[in-house]
Amino acid sequence: MSKPRLATYVLGGCTGCHLSLLDAHEGLLDLLGKVELVESPLTAEALTDVPECDVALVEGAITNSHDEEVAKRIRERSAVVVAVGSCATLGGIGGLRNLLDRDRMLDEVYGDGAPGKAGAGLPRLTGRVRPLSDVIEVDVEVPGCSPPTANIVSALTGVIAGDLSAPPRRNLCHECGRRHEKMLVPSRDFVSDAVYSLMELDRIDPELCFLEQGVMCMGPMSREGCGSRCTKANVPCRGCNGPSRPDFEQGGKSIDMLGAVLPAGAIMFLDDLIGTGYRYSMAVSIFPEAYRHVAGGGEDD
Repeated sequence: MSKPRLATYVLGGCTGCHLSLLDAHEGLLDLLGKVELVESPLTAEALTDVPECDVALVEGAITNSHDEEVAKRIRERSAVVVAVGSCATLGGIGGLRNLLDRDRMLDEVYGDGAPGKAGAGLPRLTGRVRPLSDVIEVDVEVPGCSPPTANIVSALTGVIAGDLSAPPRRNLCHECGRRHEKMLVPSRDFVSDAVYSLMELDRIDPELCFLEQGVMCMGPMSREGCGSRCTKANVPCRGCNGPSRPDFEQGGKSIDMLGAVLPAGAIMFLDDLIGTGYRYSMAVSIFPEAYRHVAGGGEDD
């Protein structure tokens, strides 16, 4: 029997997910022994064609007209599409530009002759950044920025074997393992009276829940599956796996959570609340769309 044909692509992303795949090192030999690699930025300088394949691995969000055209072509010519990374599954960090009108943003950043406008010779930026599933049907998602190597390899191995099951959806606290002293104990007192950034504290207890130390952590609002790699390194969760439930507003839930552990007003001292709560999931949030509706502007092409 012929081997399944595998193609990998990068749209509006940083190629970090492909680098994570490369981190499989010798394990790549086992994976490549099971497939025929027919297209990949790892083997070609630039995309010249979208070949027919059994499995397409796609990283990156839809950020311009070229991304959208390539994504639709990939879907037409692929039996199974695997969206890999926060950009492909959620819109990623680039999705924060959805808070701004596209043309105003280009004018402020580039001035006259901004790229992405007519005549600039570049693909036109879409009115908003979108996850891959906004444009085409996606069969499997592997979240994370970037996803752990084992998660990408496991997803590809599973798809090749016909397994399209989804990763777990509990929140990160289930796999974190840090100690709780106040968080789960009913009390009239707040867990913390302030919110700190990492550099504001002289010491962070490597075993105690970050939130109990006043350090903002997205663990309660974020999907498990990464092995809690950031918290194990004594760094709070950033939320790159997205919300634990698909109907959650990840940023909105972070405000709800902070309201339960902090006294009124303390949340105002958290720098860049939107950039923290929606760092990766702004593109799947209703917030920019609601803002545009109220403001009466913003293109969506």
